[in-house]
Amino acid sequence: MKRLFQVIEKRFKLIAVFFIVLILVAFFDRTLVIGLIFLAFLFTITYLILEKLKIGGRKLFWLLVIVFIIHLIATIAFYYFDFQPFSGGIGGYKNTHIIASELSSNFRSGNFSFENIPFYQDGKYPYRFYSLLIGMIYTFTVPEIIIGGLFQVWLAILATIFIYLIIKKLKGSDKVAFWLGLIVNFYPSYLFYGTVLQKDALVTPLILMGLLFCLKLIEKFSWKSFLVLYLSLILLFNFRFYVAYALSLSFLISWILLSSIGIKKRLVYAAFMIILIGLLPQVIHGHGFFGIDLFQGAFTTQNISFYQEKAYVSPTSEIIPTSSSDSGSSDGFSSTWERKSVSFRESPAGFVENYSKGFSYILLGPFPWQMNKTVHYFALLETVPWYILLLFILNAFYQSIKRHKKLAIPLILFAVITLGVVSVFINNYGIVTRIRIPAFISLICLIPLGFRNSMQLMKIDE
Repeated sequence: MKRLFQVIEKRFKLIAVFFIVLILVAFFDRTLVIGLIFLAFLFTITYLILEKLKIGGRKLFWLLVIVFIIHLIATIAFYYFDFQPFSGGIGGYKNTHIIASELSSNFRSGNFSFENIPFYQDGKYPYRFYSLLIGMIYTFTVPEIIIGGLFQVWLAILATIFIYLIIKKLKGSDKVAFWLGLIVNFYPSYLFYGTVLQKDALVTPLILMGLLFCLKLIEKFSWKSFLVLYLSLILLFNFRFYVAYALSLSFLISWILLSSIGIKKRLVYAAFMIILIGLLPQVIHGHGFFGIDLFQGAFTTQNISFYQEKAYVSPTSEIIPTSSSDSGSSDGFSSTWERKSVSFRESPAGFVENYSKGFSYILLGPFPWQMNKTVHYFALLETVPWYILLLFILNAFYQSIKRHKKLAIPLILFAVITLGVVSVFINNYGIVTRIRIPAFISLICLIPLGFRNSMQLMKIDE
């Protein structure tokens, strides 16, 4: 309590401004006031924890305040103006809200069953875990979609903390960590999808937390750090299992090759960690040890075709229509580009060409010729700055190899594995732009490695 009063005294002006805003907002929307109080509570708890752990400082605090304002304005603006340029107002975020509202109603009446909930079939439904989380929040606040959106503002704050700490772990200065953290929060897809009620808002900070502790473990092993990484994997296997596989593989490969401890001890620890991580896919999804049952059938022609042609082509997907040169309709609910079905056995060169082309689309697209409506050119606000950042990332990749910067490897591996999997199974830009967010952020975090310690803004150990 004493610490809380110290914080209030230290940040009195900022708190006073916040309460004035609350009073003004109360005249227009009392639900929004409840959401802002809830968000302020989460922000305060986060700040107190950072202070207690002595993480960050003045620059991190003001970065979080700016991120708070950016995502708050975007969430409120997109909510009240119903900004959904690509989906036509149709999407999984509405289903998440409907399920969460029903769950919160049941919870208030003492019913903790999932039965009789919309979209519930055969004991499961696609929005279960994130809807459960939002439903719990609705139970203690009010069941309005803006409340879920404001909760996601806090998730963006968490993601920013992990970005800042990753950059610091890579020996970036406070100033560079501040500016790169700020740049990421202007990343259009991240900013947009952070406002709609979908699990991507939670998946991103979970992945960044996992990557941060990958770096910590490679630099210095501790079971506490491994426990945090393991917790992030448990949650990721529930929310988006394929990025959990990417994070698992990135960590284990990096640990075995790059860990700072001796080779014998490293292999013993690796054996324990492989067993512990390998059991998660079986325990959570029944995929077998390390997902062996899943992988046996995942890369068949039939399964790949299903994901490319049916799984992500539905009226609940936010996607960009096909270009006129592609097959399919241009109603906004068809595949973004046509991918040829090429067997590696029949044509190795054709197979490599086909999937290399797909990978380039995932990494660099959408391209202007893949857009056939004016609204689709919003994507250029993302792709053009991304090309500029990519030059810095490529330089960082080169410098990290040249100067043997081992902490770059987990970030690069995670991005390559994630983008590679997406390029095989998904050719729908609406889904792609969501899933690639954490992969792109992990690459942006590499930028400090492209500078030497003679640069003004950097502190790189040689």
